[in-house]
Amino acid sequence: MLPFPVPGAHDPRKRDSLSATQILRIRPAVAGESRLMGGLRLIAIGGGLGVLALVALWVLWFFTAQWCSLLADQVYTAPMQVVRPSPFGWNGSYLQFGDAIPGMAGLQGFNSGERLTGAHLLELSGPGPDYRQVASVEINADGRLVLVAGGRSFVLALRAGTVPTDDKPMPAFAAEAGDTAALSLERSLLGWPARFSLAGTYLSGAPTTWSRHLYYRLSWQKASGARLAMVWRCEQGYEPTNGWHNFGFAELIQVEIRPAP
Repeated sequence: MLPFPVPGAHDPRKRDSLSATQILRIRPAVAGESRLMGGLRLIAIGGGLGVLALVALWVLWFFTAQWCSLLADQVYTAPMQVVRPSPFGWNGSYLQFGDAIPGMAGLQGFNSGERLTGAHLLELSGPGPDYRQVASVEINADGRLVLVAGGRSFVLALRAGTVPTDDKPMPAFAAEAGDTAALSLERSLLGWPARFSLAGTYLSGAPTTWSRHLYYRLSWQKASGARLAMVWRCEQGYEPTNGWHNFGFAELIQVEIRPAP
């Protein structure tokens, strides 16, 4: 006799049918979760690569920013001040344009809202590390100040009293009749992060965090047509407490003398 199923008894075929249904329901959920984890993994990998790329760019900028600044300076430098070119002082060591603040060498007032005042001090030596003499100055028998560079000479100015300095007066010289002279102070458009310095931290107060270049450009033309062009450059630092600070002497990086036609 064939057995008849008893109502309520466990049916193995029903169990197998339910298991298959559950599997069909679970598979999409598992697949969705896998896709989610894969997406999160890709996001994490992309974010990590992005962070590494930013770090690499920052390191590259840190070590090449000064070079990039100099490259940009070849194209354009921003004007800061038109400096009075005549009369100027010469003490045998450096040129002084403008009147000094009593008891202070150099300039003050580089920050926003301040007025730039003081003496512009320009040496005739070139940039470091050797600081070789690029030009020299002598006074001829007629009392004229003569600048010599590259085997050529240029009569710069006549003796004209004195100019005030941070200490005692300095011999002054003024342009001759018919001369045309101009002097400007300019700055880099791009600065660069300053290298960390223990000396700046412990010896001189707040450390310099940012730097930029300043430029002086002097042009001088005689009535005869002879021309002189000179460019000085210096590095200026910035620190958060006091802003841009005085930079001392600028270094001569270019001298060009063209004789009268």
